[in-house]
Amino acid sequence: MGLLKLPKYVEMPGHVAPVSGLAPGQVQPYVVLTNFREHVRRAAALLDEVTVRLDDAGWEVSTVSGTYRGLPVTVCCAGIGSGQTSNVMEELINLGARTFIQIGATGAIQERIAMGDIVVPTGAVRDEGQTRYYAPKRYPAVADFDVVGALVAAARDSGHTVHTGIIRTTDGFYPSQRIDRYVERYHDLGVLSVEQEVAAILTIAAVRGCRAAAALLVIGNLVTGEHSFNGDRPDLLEEAWFAETRFVLDAMLRLQAAEAAGG
Repeated sequence: MGLLKLPKYVEMPGHVAPVSGLAPGQVQPYVVLTNFREHVRRAAALLDEVTVRLDDAGWEVSTVSGTYRGLPVTVCCAGIGSGQTSNVMEELINLGARTFIQIGATGAIQERIAMGDIVVPTGAVRDEGQTRYYAPKRYPAVADFDVVGALVAAARDSGHTVHTGIIRTTDGFYPSQRIDRYVERYHDLGVLSVEQEVAAILTIAAVRGCRAAAALLVIGNLVTGEHSFNGDRPDLLEEAWFAETRFVLDAMLRLQAAEAAGG
């Protein structure tokens, strides 16, 4: 008998999950994950019907559930970083989530990738600390093939330039992404960009029998020196980042149609 006495998953009274604040029946199979609560607020305006709205669960998690052109969907702000994202994903999966798409931002490390482009990762370097608790170091973080295909098609149909390939996930925004030898190493390996959640999302989804992918807006380029935070293309932060939501929801519609057709 081990020392650990608490169950693997914790519930508050009413079967409420403590991190997300969500209860059974409030989470749909299709989930859009975001970094910021403003994404959730704006996404609610796109839905035909909102059945659940939690503006602040206490862990800076906000969620809406409803329908988008008949598709049952949940949009959830899981915060920033792999640790908090894993907390939220675990609860969402326990409550019925099965398909995840992350709406995020990324810093490119290839010169050919322009500000405002979309990166749809096919896989991620697990250069963060969270996924070691899920799988051995050699276990790859790979996006679901069907979800990637739907995302690429929807993003291109909406007028975006799309890049697919491997990205790098780190634990932080500053030193872990801005040490020159690491930028040079991954640039030379053809890695497209760097961010803070995707490796965890892909790994957790695979280990838990779900599927996942991500759509990442390029708001900076570490090798050209451009960044929206520095005043380059501020429109990307003000509008384009939030506009990702629509083509991500459209990608989910494609997935639903493929499932209905037996694909």
